[in-house]
Amino acid sequence: MDSFMNLAKQGLAAYQESQSQSDVSKTGGQEYNSPHNSASGGYGSPNIDHDEAVRTAQEKGSGGSDLFTSALGFLSSNKQQQNEPVDEDSVTRAHDKAYNSGDTSNMSAHSLGSAAALQVLKQFTSGSGSSSGGKSGSQTQLISLAMAEATKLFDKSGGTASGNKQDAVNGAAMTVMKLLVQSKLSGGGSTIGGGDSGGLSGLMKLFAK
Repeated sequence: MDSFMNLAKQGLAAYQESQSQSDVSKTGGQEYNSPHNSASGGYGSPNIDHDEAVRTAQEKGSGGSDLFTSALGFLSSNKQQQNEPVDEDSVTRAHDKAYNSGDTSNMSAHSLGSAAALQVLKQFTSGSGSSSGGKSGSQTQLISLAMAEATKLFDKSGGTASGNKQDAVNGAAMTVMKLLVQSKLSGGGSTIGGGDSGGLSGLMKLFAK
């Protein structure tokens, strides 16, 4: 659990720093306030800058802005799902199949998205994701890069057994959001993924490999 707690604290520190910097430059207009409020209601969800997330995802991935806007809307409409444990086994199997074996046959679009999300998180924890532009290490950047990676993996796969590119982007966004929400909760000292609860501990340990 030590490595997980350290990673969680580092992520929160990077996010808080990026927020303090961005708040100075923002005018506080509705274009920022409304998306923030819609993304952070009730369940302790991180504040995601929707405009920046869509812009970065569009720059780094493939597809129109509506693809990423819809994914962020999917997150806002499914706040309760953000608190459900990540299925570590299925996500790691999907990642291994897509990235290590290069075999995306019989994978659903949602699984493809989860694999893409794990790939981006691995890049961040290894340091290779820190130069991708935007606010390094922030939640907004993690979400946007995961969505972009999902579009690239979907394109590379030539389609999936079930679902479409939107499903892949939704899956990537939700996987990252679950990790952010649940690691944020750990800031108060609570234990995430104790025992066999299927939480974050095992998944976070994989990032160090």
